[in-house]
Amino acid sequence: MNYASIQGTSIEDDFWNGSTRGFADYHFGRSAWRPFLGANLGLVYGDGVEDTGLAGLEAGLKYYVLPKTFISGLAEYQWFFESSDEADDQFDDGAWVYSVGLGFNF
Repeated sequence: MNYASIQGTSIEDDFWNGSTRGFADYHFGRSAWRPFLGANLGLVYGDGVEDTGLAGLEAGLKYYVLPKTFISGLAEYQWFFESSDEADDQFDDGAWVYSVGLGFNF
């Protein structure tokens, strides 16, 4: 979720955007370095975007610095659609998203 307050633009002064996604990842190996592949499906909503569906394919790597604490890097190809019929057609118009994070296993 994000919030922005922007002055001097054609966009409203304050707006917010968010996304909610479920995902499944398959991790390879049990060492400190764990590559993974996965997929996700969800929704994007808010003031600065058109409410729509979102799907993504992802690949990444986790490095466990402690038994339950890891640093991760992720590359994701995601595309947007308004109906299930449109999902296949929109695949070619997707975008790459990259992220780095810190995670904890409970």
